[in-house]
Amino acid sequence: MKENNFYILFVVLLVMLFGNACKKDEYKNLDCSSISSTYNANIKPIINSNCTLSGCHNTGSSNGDYTTYNGLKAIADNGKLEDRVLNKKDMPSSNALSLDLRKKIKCWIEAGAPNN
Repeated sequence: MKENNFYILFVVLLVMLFGNACKKDEYKNLDCSSISSTYNANIKPIINSNCTLSGCHNTGSSNGDYTTYNGLKAIADNGKLEDRVLNKKDMPSSNALSLDLRKKIKCWIEAGAPNN
């Protein structure tokens, strides 16, 4: 019986290991030269429509104020924007952004998150 439990545990661990290794990198080979990702024209409207809603990341929010460039730039610089929106996709909490919108954010971050 103990031997069967060992094999079951071993198989579960293998599945978990290879399942994570096979995750598709949505941003691999991303060509940012063909994606418009300026802050004012592209990023700010995405954030305003999805993140700065009442009670989320609006002015004075304890969750962070993303209504200004400086507020968003801070989380872009510390990696939280990429982690939560692009990798974990648990923000916005209502629903993950489309791949097209996430690519715009990714390109903006890779460009240094400029105020343009």
